[in-house]
Amino acid sequence: MKEQVVDKEAESKGSEKPAPAPFTIGYDRRNSEAIVYGCMLLAGLFAVVSIVSGMYLLLFAALGPAVIAYWHFPMLEKKRPQLGANEDGLFVDRIGFIDWGAIRMIDLTRTSVRSIELIKLNVLLTRPLEDAITQGQHTPLWKRFTMRNWKRSKREHGRELISINLHTLVGDPDEVLTRIRTFKFV
Repeated sequence: MKEQVVDKEAESKGSEKPAPAPFTIGYDRRNSEAIVYGCMLLAGLFAVVSIVSGMYLLLFAALGPAVIAYWHFPMLEKKRPQLGANEDGLFVDRIGFIDWGAIRMIDLTRTSVRSIELIKLNVLLTRPLEDAITQGQHTPLWKRFTMRNWKRSKREHGRELISINLHTLVGDPDEVLTRIRTFKFV
């Protein structure tokens, strides 16, 4: 008899909504180090060969890998969060905090390309992004021309959708969605 009571108590505790806990996640550096450092090495190699051989036209060949390394550079930043959540709202790098009241829906989209699974967190807003931001984030000028982890698009019904790539970030996408939904279940 006591075992049944204990099991019912355990079931009721397991069904409770977990308490919201602030979190942040950043880029998975393993995916980016080869791209950035490899392109920097290739650009340096082209530049050295160009100067040593006197074929200065080869410096233009160094521009391609240098631009690719510059574009992917934010993926190397260790202590820069890309996505997070707390009482202030949903944090997205280069946007800031999005008010919980401005979020209509949050879901995951999974797409497979050959053996790679691409996962996006879709955040549908009830109002324009500029009005939904509670605390904006300043982005340095040099970083405005580098890769960002999200894409903004207008939906046919006038709302805005923010699609955040989760496959480039550290952490389990389902756990990220669960942790976000502890703040606001949508």
